[in-house]
Amino acid sequence: MFPRETTAEAAARAERAEPPRAGAAPVSPETEQSIEELQAENERLRHRIRLLEKMLFGPRSDRLIQTEDPRQGVFEELLREADRLSARLEKIEAATPQPPAAAAQPRPKSRRNLEALIPEDLPEEVVVLDIPEEDKVCPETGAAMAKIGEDRVTKLAYRPGHYFRKTFVTPKYAVPGQPLAGVTAAPAPDFAIPGGTFDESFLAHLVTEKCAMHLPLYRQEERLAALGIEVSRQTLSRLYIRSAEVLRPLYDLMKKAILDRGVLYTDDTPVLLLVPGRGKAITGRMWVYVAGGAGPPFRVFEFTIDRKKSRPKEFLGNYRGFIHADAYKGYDDLFAREGVFECACWMHVRRKFVEAEDGPPEVRYGILRLIRGIYRYERVIRGKDPDVIVAVRRERIAPLVDRIFELAREAVAAGQILPKSALGTAIGYLQGRGEALRTFLSDARLRPDNGESERAIRPLAIGRKNWLFVGSKNGGDATGMLLSLVQTCRAMDIDPFVYLEDVLRRINGHPACRLAELLPGNWVKAQSYY
Repeated sequence: MFPRETTAEAAARAERAEPPRAGAAPVSPETEQSIEELQAENERLRHRIRLLEKMLFGPRSDRLIQTEDPRQGVFEELLREADRLSARLEKIEAATPQPPAAAAQPRPKSRRNLEALIPEDLPEEVVVLDIPEEDKVCPETGAAMAKIGEDRVTKLAYRPGHYFRKTFVTPKYAVPGQPLAGVTAAPAPDFAIPGGTFDESFLAHLVTEKCAMHLPLYRQEERLAALGIEVSRQTLSRLYIRSAEVLRPLYDLMKKAILDRGVLYTDDTPVLLLVPGRGKAITGRMWVYVAGGAGPPFRVFEFTIDRKKSRPKEFLGNYRGFIHADAYKGYDDLFAREGVFECACWMHVRRKFVEAEDGPPEVRYGILRLIRGIYRYERVIRGKDPDVIVAVRRERIAPLVDRIFELAREAVAAGQILPKSALGTAIGYLQGRGEALRTFLSDARLRPDNGESERAIRPLAIGRKNWLFVGSKNGGDATGMLLSLVQTCRAMDIDPFVYLEDVLRRINGHPACRLAELLPGNWVKAQSYY
């Protein structure tokens, strides 16, 4: 068939047509009407083309309407005259000597105290830090000390449901008539951020809202403003990062505990990172490492600016043991080390076959039924004695695994599978990880999949939809450290807010050799702080 002539082409052809010669047959009224309609449509199309060309190549501004109105030209002439006068004025100003301008002095920023940031009717709680009664006498003369004043420190605090002012009052005592004896007072508390105006309860709430409830800082700022509390997003960001710095020793202890365990799960997910000064964002990565085997289910998150294969190698260092991971090529160097064993994921295999709908159904459904059998046995032996687990896997699950690989080989040998098909890709994925898919059979500490790390990273994927990106590398590092503690608490049914408030109050005064007592697996809430 010949290509169909468009309406615009027909109109152009009609315009190019020669006028009827003398003596030619008269044009019928229907033909004249058709020509007029084509000419009208041609004009509409030409107008639309002009508009499109203006949008693509013309000026963006709509202030001057380019029409044939003669008044438009008068206005343009006035603009040109104004440009000429402006040029003459600039030449005159350039020729006139100007007095030296005084150097602008930077205006110092006045720091607003807490009272200027919070409403006057905010409730207040007073905490008196006093010395014992027996210490209020002079140890040399036995004379009673006199109170000579007090120090007051006010901080913005939070209790579930409301904010309030917490004022720490420290009375000061001296021996009358003995100025050389000095002043006696109770020691100041070990605040998480010394000299700050925000209580540890406020910091714990800030972190919990961001890392557990996925509430971005700008929305926390808006909620505070609605309550009459003026705390900027920049201040919240600084407090967030400072809190992570205070808790870094616990993060390092959790990392060491995971590497010492000998079994871990790992995965990663993209996170946008803003690039300062460029107005752009690059794709960073947030990695998660979950402790396997016996012990607390520690979760450690690490932020990196890229997905180079050196990132997991740098984190794991000289790690020896089992690694549950997906098929990311960056792990290959790790698995090539002596003493490092790959545990491939049957969940990924199952997903490949679920999505492969373009091959023989008997092959696809046969493999999926066998994988279902593996997980049925795993569900029964979960939590059993290690010897029972290994025995069931050897006697019941191993034959299912062998049959899966046998079905795949038979289908390929029979020529039923196209190499480029989705089912061919799934079988290639299965066969490429043969031994790694069998690793879990010999050790009761191992799992048939990498589901632990995928479940651990899911809250981050949810939160990322709310806060969208991290503003700096320091912010990404802080989020990784705080997520580690918050998500570990949630995995152990510990209230993150209660845990963080308690640990923030204690960590600066806690002996370094006993910091492990503050990890989620060992933590016991203090009965008193002051």
